[in-house]
Amino acid sequence: DPLYDLILPLDWNWPEARPGKGSAIFIHQWRRPGHPTAGCLAFARRDLLFIARHAAPGSRVIIPG
Repeated sequence: DPLYDLILPLDWNWPEARPGKGSAIFIHQWRRPGHPTAGCLAFARRDLLFIARHAAPGSRVIIPG
């Protein structure tokens, strides 16, 4: 599945995993605009490549609510 050719794992619930808090959150390619994920963050391939080129260890993902 090309959606997962490039993934960026986030450190959600790691390294000390807590039961019931979910196992992982990834940044990956979206299937199509508006299509839901299973709790991950999904982007157009062009945007995902931009994020991958500019992310570095210690980069923060902020999701405004």
